[in-house]
Amino acid sequence: MPDGTSRNGPEAALIKKDGPPLGKVLVDASVISARQLEQALEAATRWGVPLGQAVLALGFSKPLDLYSSLAAHLQLPFVDVLETPPPAAVFDAAFLDFYLAAEVIPIGMDDSSSLQRTVLATPDPLNAARDIAWRRTSGLPAPGGEFAFAITPRLDVLWTLQAQFGDQIQHTAQLALDETDPALSAKSPTTWRQRLWGSAIVGSIALGAFLNPYATFAVLNFLIGLFFLAVLILRAASIPIGVAARNARRPIDQLPEDSDLPIYTIIVPLYKEANVLPLLAQALRKLDYPRAKLDIKLVLEGDDTETIDTAKTLGLESYVEFIRVPESSPRTKPKACNYALQFARGEYLVIFDAEDQPDPLQLKKAVAMFATCDDTIACLQAPLTYFNASENWLTRQFTIEFNMWFDLLLPTVEKLGMPIPLGGTSTHFRMKALRDVGAWDPYNVTEDADLGIRLAQKGYRCAILDSVTYEEANCEMGNWLRQRSRWLKGYAQTWLVHMRRPVDLFRKLGPMGFLGFQLLIGGSIISALMHPLVWMFAVAGIAFNGSALAYFTSPDVPTLLVLFNGILLGGGYIVSVCAGIAAVQHRDAQHLVPHTFLMVFYWPLLSMGAYLALWQLFTRPSYWEKTHHAISKASRAQLAQLAHRRKDSEP
Repeated sequence: MPDGTSRNGPEAALIKKDGPPLGKVLVDASVISARQLEQALEAATRWGVPLGQAVLALGFSKPLDLYSSLAAHLQLPFVDVLETPPPAAVFDAAFLDFYLAAEVIPIGMDDSSSLQRTVLATPDPLNAARDIAWRRTSGLPAPGGEFAFAITPRLDVLWTLQAQFGDQIQHTAQLALDETDPALSAKSPTTWRQRLWGSAIVGSIALGAFLNPYATFAVLNFLIGLFFLAVLILRAASIPIGVAARNARRPIDQLPEDSDLPIYTIIVPLYKEANVLPLLAQALRKLDYPRAKLDIKLVLEGDDTETIDTAKTLGLESYVEFIRVPESSPRTKPKACNYALQFARGEYLVIFDAEDQPDPLQLKKAVAMFATCDDTIACLQAPLTYFNASENWLTRQFTIEFNMWFDLLLPTVEKLGMPIPLGGTSTHFRMKALRDVGAWDPYNVTEDADLGIRLAQKGYRCAILDSVTYEEANCEMGNWLRQRSRWLKGYAQTWLVHMRRPVDLFRKLGPMGFLGFQLLIGGSIISALMHPLVWMFAVAGIAFNGSALAYFTSPDVPTLLVLFNGILLGGGYIVSVCAGIAAVQHRDAQHLVPHTFLMVFYWPLLSMGAYLALWQLFTRPSYWEKTHHAISKASRAQLAQLAHRRKDSEP
C-alpha cells in the first residue's frame, strides 16, 4: 500500500453487516464496561479512528479479547497464531513485502467451499483486501487466487513474521544499501583510489620533509590554515545569519485536529538501556498525539535480556511494539532502525533515543510543518539541548557546543542551501522519502549525518523544526570520549564514502552544497585532528622567526606565518565565544555565558576524540561505542521520583 494511505480499522470491513454494533458486542461479552464504551466512542470520534482501535489505545481491553470479539462481530474465524503457528510451507518469501504492508500471514487453505481459497490472518481485513487489489493493479508481487480472512492480533502477525522471515528481514536491514549502491555504503571504509591518493599525499609530505623540512612546514601550515579560515568564516557568519533565521522562523501555532492526523511511527533503538526505560516510558506517554495513531517500535537486541525483561514489566500500552533484532554484525543503531522500518505503518517517522524528553507537541508540529512544505522537504530536524547543563564543567561545555550547532550553525546551513548533517535523534522523516533513499547505512556509526547527505543528493532538503528535545549531557569523561569518537568516526566514514565520486557529488549538491559538505562533514573531523598542529605551527613559527626558517625562505615568511596562526587561533577563540554567548542566550541560559570563555580548554578533548576516531576508522570501522545513559544527577533524581510514585500507587 502506498505510504500515507489511511489504514482503517478491521471493523470497517463489514460496516454493512447486519447485527449489533461492535460496542454492544464488547459490552455484552464483558470485554469493556458501558462507561468505557462511552469513553472509547468519544475518543474514536475525536481521533477519527474506528472504535476497536480506540478501545485498545485506551487500554480498556487486552488485544486477544478485543480481536476475538471483533471476529465474532465480523462473522470471521479467530485464530491464535502464537499458540498454533501456521506451517512454514504456507509462507512464500517472495511475498514478504506484501505480508508486511498488508499485515497478514497465510495460515492455510479454506476447503469449505468449491473454491480453493488461501486463508489470511490479519487484524484488518479491509486493509489487506485493499493492499491486494492495489498490488494487482500496480503489477507488484501479490499472491494470486481467491482469499478468505481470519482475525488475529496485530502483534501476533508481527511476531510470526519475525520468526518466519528473521534472516530475510535481517539481510535487508544489513545489506540492502550495499547491494543496491555499494558506492554509498560504508561497508568498505575506503576504495583503492582513495588509498592510492592517501599514500601519494603522505609520500609527498614525507619527501618534502626530507628535502626541505622548513618549506614543507610552511606550505602545510598555510594549507591547513586556509581550511581553518574557511571554517572560521562559516562559524562567524552563523552568528548573524543563524540569529536572523531563527528570529524569522514563525512559531507553529495552528496545529492539526486530532481527526486529521496520520499514523506516526516512532522508532526507539535500545541496547543495554534497562535503567533508562522508566524515563522513556514517561516521555512517550507525555506526547500529545492520538494514542490510536501512534506506532511505537522499541527496537531491542535479541540477546539483551535485561532490557527486554525490564520493558515487559513497564505495562506499556498496546501501541508500543517490541522489535527484537537477531544477533549479527555490525551491531549498530542504523541496522536496528532498518530492521524496525520494515514493520513501520506511519506516514511519518521519527527517531528518538532512550534518554530523550521531546516537546509533547513535537509530532503535531512536525505534521503541521510538513503540510506547509512541498514534498522535497524530506526531513525535519528538531534542535537538541540538555536538561543537566549545570552538572559539571563538561556538561556546561557540551551544552554550549550543542546550542551553537543547533541554534546557529544548522539554521545558517539551511538558509545557505547546504545539506544538513542530521543529528541522530528527533529527526522526522516522510516515510516515502526515507525509503526512496534506502534508509540508513548500517555500517556508518553516525548514520543520520550520512543520511542527510544522501537525501540532498537525491534532491531532497531538510529543515529545522521549531520544537526542542531535551537529552542528558554526558557528565563522565570516559563516556563522553566514547560517544565523541564514534560521532567523529562516522563523520570520517561519511566524508570518505561521498568523496568516492567527488565530481558527481559536486554536480548533485552544487557549489554551495559541496562547500558546505567539506566544511561541515570534513571540517568536523579535520579541524579536530589539526587543532593541535595549528598550535604547534604557531609555537614553531615564533621559535624559528628570524633564525633557521629565514635561512631557507624569505625573512618575511616567518612573521607572516606567526600572524596568520595568531589570527586563526585568536579569531577562532573570539568567534566561538561570541557564538556561544548568542546561542546560550537564545535558550535563556545566561548562567552559561561565563563558561563560554573556557571553551579553549574543551577543544583539546575534541582532538582526543578525533585521534581515537581515526585509530578506530582503520581498526574497527563499524564498531559502535556504547554510550551509557541515566548516569547524571538529574536522571537519577528523576528515576528516584518515578520509583517513589510507583511505590505510592501500589495497593
